[in-house]
Amino acid sequence: MKYGVLSHFSTKNLGDDIQTYAAVKLLPKVDYVLDRENLDSFCSENGEPVAVVMNSWWMWEKWNWPPADCIYPLMISMHINNYDHYHGASPIRDEWIKGIGGDYFRAYGPVGARDQTTMKYFAEHNIDSYFSGCLTLTLPKQKKTSDAGTYICVVDLKPELEEKVREWLADTGLEVRKITHKYDARNPDTPLEEKLRKAEEVLTLYQNAKVVITERLHVTLPCLAMEVPVISVVDLQNPDNYTRWAPYSDWVHHISEENFINHNFQYDFLNPPHNPTNYLATRESLIKRVQDFVAETTGEYSIEQLKKTTYTPEEARNWQYNLMHQTLDTWLYASRDLLRELKKLKQTLQSSKNE
Repeated sequence: MKYGVLSHFSTKNLGDDIQTYAAVKLLPKVDYVLDRENLDSFCSENGEPVAVVMNSWWMWEKWNWPPADCIYPLMISMHINNYDHYHGASPIRDEWIKGIGGDYFRAYGPVGARDQTTMKYFAEHNIDSYFSGCLTLTLPKQKKTSDAGTYICVVDLKPELEEKVREWLADTGLEVRKITHKYDARNPDTPLEEKLRKAEEVLTLYQNAKVVITERLHVTLPCLAMEVPVISVVDLQNPDNYTRWAPYSDWVHHISEENFINHNFQYDFLNPPHNPTNYLATRESLIKRVQDFVAETTGEYSIEQLKKTTYTPEEARNWQYNLMHQTLDTWLYASRDLLRELKKLKQTLQSSKNE
């Protein structure tokens, strides 16, 4: 059996590649790298089936669903975004998970979700799901370096938060290293090895830090997995944060921005406490699920032996065509509405200037 991992070919977030890295570490080999946003057009060599771990943030181009028949999926650690055109996504919200799109999830389910919001989304569409956690919780420890314990990592903190950290640690002898997960990898020709090397390089920095301070989920969870002291600056009252962070809030040391700036917390950066360990059961469950998937797919199979959906390729393409057509129509109307809003704002602004 051949194995594949997902990659976001237009990512600007290292967190995407860290999720890919997590899948790579659990598979016996990687024969294919699949574009997360274009699984419907994926073609394997000679039409051979490819077992794919589907852990990812789904998805900008929802009209490119369902995946090709040659993909045999392990639906685990999935997060469904419902961003709309105001966030740069398409107007599609639920249409892609109805009809054949939903049938695909039902056929290969239950779906492992990495947060309750995603589970609720599936439940609303009568799709069986469970909380699997995020696959980055399975990451192995990285190598030790000679500078281990001599520095603290601040990862994508707002400037005022980073300034506070530097102020608190000014006379401690600890170096403050500023790291970002923002990087431009929007080149489909970038080799997987290069992306994984970058991910491993940053994970090694975290592994050897005295403590890591971050606002990012895909910094916090890898640090948990590698047993690196981590404190997360996150406001769980913010719905955008709560949807992704809620399942993990009891597993990490976290604090709101306001309390962080005011130093209204108990956390010793020089002698950081151990992370909570109540994530370990989820970690072991994730590892076992992937191991079972590998065991299930060991050997030689044809697509016909593995396929669980009943629709034909022609039916899938017709459904997808109608979804794309609907998307274009909706996008056209949405764009017109945005243009009208923009025109009104310009008129209001001009009137204010005239007054």
